[in-house]
Amino acid sequence: MLTMNYLTRPPAEPIHFRAKVIPIGYVAGSAAMSFEVPNLTLLKHFVAVAEDKGISKAAKRLRISQPALSKNVKRLEEMLGTRLFERHSGGADLTETGLAFFNRAQVIGLEYEHAVQEIRNLLSEQDATIRVAAGPIWSSTILPAAASRFHRRFPRHRLVVQTGSVDQLIEDLRLGRVDIFAGAIIQKSRLPNFTSRRVAKAQLGIMCAETHPLAKVEGPIDPKSLAAYPFVSFNLNRDVQRTLSDYLKERGAPPPRYMLETSSIYTCVELARSGDYLFYESTMVAGSPIGHGLKVLKTDTEIFQYDLGFVFRQGLDKLPRRTA
Repeated sequence: MLTMNYLTRPPAEPIHFRAKVIPIGYVAGSAAMSFEVPNLTLLKHFVAVAEDKGISKAAKRLRISQPALSKNVKRLEEMLGTRLFERHSGGADLTETGLAFFNRAQVIGLEYEHAVQEIRNLLSEQDATIRVAAGPIWSSTILPAAASRFHRRFPRHRLVVQTGSVDQLIEDLRLGRVDIFAGAIIQKSRLPNFTSRRVAKAQLGIMCAETHPLAKVEGPIDPKSLAAYPFVSFNLNRDVQRTLSDYLKERGAPPPRYMLETSSIYTCVELARSGDYLFYESTMVAGSPIGHGLKVLKTDTEIFQYDLGFVFRQGLDKLPRRTA
């Protein structure tokens, strides 16, 4: 399976098509208008300029000269009969028609890539490489066991896993840089022309070391007592922090004091396990091997519940046929 986005591959030989357009008022026997369909190289160059908002940065990414890139963008505009960009000293912004074409051009590139890969699989019967974008919690709690079960069933298929912020992972999925997003099924992960498959429910909770003073409290914890202890913040999850603040505000309690911020889920866990820090995240952490020694504090009600599952492009819901 292709593991490189079509936007970063070396340009292929241009493929030119001729198509006929029948204008309004066409009369049988009269000459038909014709236009040239943009090839994939022009589409790739256009998409790069649109994403990078300028010729200079896009040319560096594509490894071509700025004049050559400008020439191709101008050629595409002439073919389409419209300006695609508004040029200015800081770069280039899409026009209204440019934005409409941009959305379509991305899809064309992805469909081409998937079509080529499907043909290659049929011809060579090669095993698949599946690119998975997994949220930090998912990749550290669920994925290790899931990957093991996957390879027992599909021993010759290869998994490529990347993690990061949910916003970036969803954008990578939309642009075809990954095949599947695994994590929280929330509003931002619901994309047009993509399928969401929910597999479980999860909830957010406040965790601390088993030796923490609050861990000895019987029954639901008093929200106001949380103000006496510092929180460690997982800075990839601003939306998660907001749910805790809303919960405390509704109960007249002070906001959480985030005294340490890190992008590592493992650092968050270790700080909570070895000190007086409180950690607010998915309670799956406490139930996983990395969360050994953590306890989930009881609250008067669930603070926040969400769905877990997968998001993938429609039509990719079947894995390649299992090989012997």
